[in-house]
Amino acid sequence: MAEKSFKPIRVSDDATIDLICFPYAGSGASIFYTWANYLNPKINIYGFQAPGKEDRISEDLIEDLNILVQNAVQELKQLIQRPFVLFGHSMGSVLAFEITKKLETEQLAPKLVILSGRPPPKFGLRMSPISHLADKELIAELHKLEGTDSRILENAELMELLLPIIRTDFRISESYKSSANSKINSPLIAIGSKNDPWLNEVEFNEWKDYSKNTTKIQFFPGGHFYLREHLDILSEFLNSQILQKSS
Repeated sequence: MAEKSFKPIRVSDDATIDLICFPYAGSGASIFYTWANYLNPKINIYGFQAPGKEDRISEDLIEDLNILVQNAVQELKQLIQRPFVLFGHSMGSVLAFEITKKLETEQLAPKLVILSGRPPPKFGLRMSPISHLADKELIAELHKLEGTDSRILENAELMELLLPIIRTDFRISESYKSSANSKINSPLIAIGSKNDPWLNEVEFNEWKDYSKNTTKIQFFPGGHFYLREHLDILSEFLNSQILQKSS
C-alpha cells in the first residue's frame, strides 16, 4: 500500500496546502488527531506513522534514522500533490529536518519547515539518555517526562508492547547530532516553550544558522509538551504561518 507511513487525519480536495506532522518519541500519528478541530480547513493534515507503531504494530521497528528518512522521502514523493509544510516536535523535528534535506536534493522542497521542542542539531539532547535503562527505571523516567498517560505506564501488559517502541525512538533521538554546516534551503520556524527543561534559549536561537532562507524563532508558554497544553495558541500561530505559504 502506497504512502502507508502518512495517515490522512483530515484531507479535502478543497485544501490549498498539506501539513505533514512528525510526532515525538514513543508516539504515532494519533497525537495529531485533535488538530483537525483547530487548523483551518484549507490545510490538509497527515501524521507520520513509523513501522511498528499503532496500526503498524505488527511490522518490524526501524532502528536506523537514515532508513526511516529515506523510506519517508520515497512515500512523500508519491503523496505530495500541492504545496506542503513539515512540522515536527522533539524527535519529530529530527525527522522533519533530515527529510527536508533529502527532499531538497530531489527538487521537492517544502514551503516551510516548523521544528518544535528540539535544540539545534549540533547541541544534541540536553536530557540524560534513558534508552539503556532497565524496564522499571525506564518507566519511572517516562512518568517524569509526562509525555505518556500514567494509566498506560501502569499497564504491564501494554508496556510490554510499547517499551521496545519507546527504546528505539529514544535511541535514535539520543544519538542524533549534526553540524551547523547542515543547512536547508527552505524557510524555517523553530518553536520552543518557556518552561521546557531541555531547552536553552541561547542555544535554541542558533536554529537561525540552519536555514539559508528566512528563519523565525518563536516561544510559547508551557513545558516540553506545550503543544498539548496550549494547542489553541499554537494552532492560531500555525494557521497564520501555513496559509501564507499556500499560494
